Amino acid sequence: MKMFKPKQFIPDQGPGLKLIPLGGVGDVTKNMYVYEMGNDIIIIDCGVGFPDEAMPGVDLVIPDISYLRGKQDKIRAILITHGHEDHIGGLPYIWPQLQVPIYTQRLTAGFIRAKFSEHNLPKNKIIEVKPDQKLDLGIFKVSFYLVSHSVPDSTGIVLKTPLGTIIHQADFKIDWTPVSGQVTDVGTIANLGKEGVLLLLIDCLRVEKPGFNRSEKSIEASFEKAALETKGKLLITMTSSNVSRMQQAVSVAQRLGRKVAVVGRSFENNVQVSRDLGYLHVPSSVMITPDAISSFDPNKILVLIAGAQGQPDSSLVRAANDEHKQVKLREGDSVLFSADPIPSTESAQNALIDDLTSRGVDVYYSAIASDLHVSGHAALEELRLVVNLIKPNFLIPIGGTFRHMKAFSNMVYEMGYQKKQVLEIEEGEVVEVRKDSIKPSGRVDVQNVYVDGLGVGDVGHIVLRDRRVMSEEGVVVVVVPIDQRTGKLIGEPDIISRGFVFEEFASDLLEEAKIELKNTLIEHTKRMPDWRFIRKMIEDDLGNFFYSTTQRRPLILPVVVEV
Repeated sequence: MKMFKPKQFIPDQGPGLKLIPLGGVGDVTKNMYVYEMGNDIIIIDCGVGFPDEAMPGVDLVIPDISYLRGKQDKIRAILITHGHEDHIGGLPYIWPQLQVPIYTQRLTAGFIRAKFSEHNLPKNKIIEVKPDQKLDLGIFKVSFYLVSHSVPDSTGIVLKTPLGTIIHQADFKIDWTPVSGQVTDVGTIANLGKEGVLLLLIDCLRVEKPGFNRSEKSIEASFEKAALETKGKLLITMTSSNVSRMQQAVSVAQRLGRKVAVVGRSFENNVQVSRDLGYLHVPSSVMITPDAISSFDPNKILVLIAGAQGQPDSSLVRAANDEHKQVKLREGDSVLFSADPIPSTESAQNALIDDLTSRGVDVYYSAIASDLHVSGHAALEELRLVVNLIKPNFLIPIGGTFRHMKAFSNMVYEMGYQKKQVLEIEEGEVVEVRKDSIKPSGRVDVQNVYVDGLGVGDVGHIVLRDRRVMSEEGVVVVVVPIDQRTGKLIGEPDIISRGFVFEEFASDLLEEAKIELKNTLIEHTKRMPDWRFIRKMIEDDLGNFFYSTTQRRPLILPVVVEV
């Protein structure tokens, strides 16, 4: 492979460009990047992160946009690279504070419109752009090119600035035979490299994987094998916006005579949008509603179900705990995980796999079958290929943890880059970009901002509540003794309140809460318990009870004592 030879730098004394990641570096999710030059700001992506076990009561984590407040008149647009939640999920919570145009491709625009409809937000500033369309956004001249990923209409974004060309390449891979037919536009990438690129920001999440990824098309044979081996229902779970993977599951079901039911609000919304826009082809004769599942023989059913990351309130976790109204798991059924866990969700996914296995359900997952999932992120040789085609003066790895960024840096050092040409950055770090250098130049204060769903189940209005608001509403600690074999309550629960209600009112209220809690736990199924689900059930039940009686939502901390 030809080694990279750095270009001769021309000293630059003019105004620089500021790049500020508000998310997307170090923790993979909640991608959001601010490009600022003079009186113009461009934002690329606006995603969500997912809570871990140290964030009780939190549904989502979104970027902190404190830096952008007061600068709305400078923000020319939000540009979206593709339709995954960690790139669009923050829009319903953040856009109302900015209210600027959103530019993206057709399918992604459809996903965003569906979210805005759900949140009763206007959709007139969601603007579809074609891959060959160019935008003039203040000092930034913007263009797009298509890339392969696990959702159609994924793009790279090109920013032409007075300093030079900047390429923002979020999630992508090199797949010459993708299910959607959308291959990475290496011709455009190569031409940009010939013209000269100042800075490349590039997804580095799978840099540790040697070689090239297998084609997405290889997954369909694995789905068919699992369907043929399964005597009962086959449940397939994946990222809810992985339209290509959904199409393969539907094709298998159609060939084998299975009906397809879609379960989970995120899946249902994305399937509907993808069908309406022509990106997902599902014959009406194949699709059934979740309510109709019980009307067919189990071996005639394939269910696409949300919950691949083991989210406590997801449809798959509810089904695993026998708490889902339409999906009842029985011996002979199978569950196939066609998604690897993202960082911070490994323990949740493993717990879910254990729980499903304990029910006698056959579980297919990557640790025992490597052909169930193909990453949507470029492996080592794919990254080398793109870097060699673009030949940027400077590089910033994004979309990975710190270890991925370090591995990417080591890769490009081997290709001939010098340390001053590669920068590993953190959330909130301000990068000063000039013609002859990129360097840190300060930091803006960022912290996690939490989203807490206040509706019943997965329906209802949603508000932002950070830890300060939670603390203002008080804390309730719930200590519950439970039989470790059956999940039954075997003693009196203890409820302790701090900063929630006045002491003279607390006694009667907490006694009523105990009665409510006991009734909920008595209804829980008599089998090996899922402690994560029980904790979530306690949070939801007491949260609704306290809100109905006090109009307040304290932070509820369940402590399950296994006896």
